[in-house]
Amino acid sequence: MSGDDPLAVLRSRRSRAALVAPGPDRPQLRELLEAAATAPDHGRLRPWRFIVVDGPALGQLGESFAAAHAEREPGVTATQLARTRTKPLRAPVVVVVVAVLRDHPKVGWAEQRASAACVAHGLTLAAHARGFGAMWRTGWYGETAKVRAHLGLLDNEEVTGWIYLGTPTGGPPPPRPDTPLPVTWLD
Repeated sequence: MSGDDPLAVLRSRRSRAALVAPGPDRPQLRELLEAAATAPDHGRLRPWRFIVVDGPALGQLGESFAAAHAEREPGVTATQLARTRTKPLRAPVVVVVVAVLRDHPKVGWAEQRASAACVAHGLTLAAHARGFGAMWRTGWYGETAKVRAHLGLLDNEEVTGWIYLGTPTGGPPPPRPDTPLPVTWLD
């Protein structure tokens, strides 16, 4: 995808759930993260950070997910916990985008959260531009004490998204549905 028209890159990006190795190596991932870090950032607060999870750390993250699941649902079955443990293993690399919220007289938390979301989206776009697949996942795991402790999150930090990265499989994704663009023009 490298070298394509930027608008073509934007239009062709799709979430890719089926991701396998190889994922981006460290130099490639650094390039993707640096590109994502160009997101809008009022006040230059950089109200976000990245946590890269790969290799054995993926299994450890899965264990923290399972511990959180067991705490949330005491009646959860062993089969369900085993499935929960595998969630981080759906890709060779997971980048946790964390919103770092600070009190600021001009830049509220909503704007800081929006900046972190732009960084997450930028990462999916950068991955696509370099030929990798990406899937932005969310969910309640990042809100739990067990997973937050595992990630080392501070009180002012929130998980914005789990960005799964790897090589896409399963052929090309289906085209986007042709739906009307929700736009209002004020003249």
